[in-house]
Amino acid sequence: MDRRWVGIVVVLLLAPVTAELLQAYLRDLGGPLGLVSFVIFLAPLYGGAALLIREVCVRTGRGWPGRLLLAAAFGVAMPTYVDQSLFIANRADIAGWGDLVHAASLGGIGLYPAVTWVAGHMLLSIAAPTVIAETVTRRSGPWLGWITGPALLIAMAVVVVLLHRDPEGTVSATLTQRVVAGVVIAGLAGAAFTPWGRPLPRTGGGRTPWATLVGVTSFLLLMVADFTPPGWLGLGVLVLVLAVLAAFVARGVRTVGWSQRHSAALVMGFVLERTVIGIVSLSETGDATLAEYAQSAVYLVLLLALGAAMLRATRVSAAPA
Repeated sequence: MDRRWVGIVVVLLLAPVTAELLQAYLRDLGGPLGLVSFVIFLAPLYGGAALLIREVCVRTGRGWPGRLLLAAAFGVAMPTYVDQSLFIANRADIAGWGDLVHAASLGGIGLYPAVTWVAGHMLLSIAAPTVIAETVTRRSGPWLGWITGPALLIAMAVVVVLLHRDPEGTVSATLTQRVVAGVVIAGLAGAAFTPWGRPLPRTGGGRTPWATLVGVTSFLLLMVADFTPPGWLGLGVLVLVLAVLAAFVARGVRTVGWSQRHSAALVMGFVLERTVIGIVSLSETGDATLAEYAQSAVYLVLLLALGAAMLRATRVSAAPA
């Protein structure tokens, strides 16, 4: 199979897992068949968004700042216009939903879940599956064509409509909240096509951190944020963690030694941390089943296998021709 198609399939199937399943907050998906159906249903949404964002940025010369700005726009659109989670006061299928969605509330909007979900979509829905697919396939350049691109966009739109029409609870958004969300989405998307969205220049200065250190740093920083309780303190810690992470990565990316292996290690830190958080959350419920633990164990094995594949791929790409 063409490596381009391998990359497309990897993103489509992996994105719903990294976006929704690693944290194990969805307790009952109906067994293996339900799990597979869940991934297939959401593949055009999460995987489609990741692929379309990548394609637009590759074809327009945007760098990772541009990708992340578009990912942030997607991250705002998801809980406000698509699944509308930010405007749902209670969900019977998720314990503690009401406390979470109102944490650090201002103007009727929970700022803690807003920042958490947007950052999660940026790092786990878009960046992680894209970097993993690019690393494993060692395939740069455009992936989508004049048929696959529009087909993916149509499939994504169908899933968006279905989710929007059937939210997991009563939506209580005001017109003002919708307008503000729309302005933020437009601003983030527009910023991606300004100089802010261009690749970061290589200054050559400074020492490039070890790839292992990059992965450990991303893992520990997200762990700190996830173990801080929701609320104003949690929001402050989360913002600080994101700022430190952004500064750390921006400094590393500008050095001449930063490679695809560093990017792969960065996102592996993200996905492994969320898998660990998922296992911890299951243990805290006190009623988790063996099947639920087995599901998280499968995710862990899958991610370790992808990590090994990325390690091999970056060794191959680093070898002399």
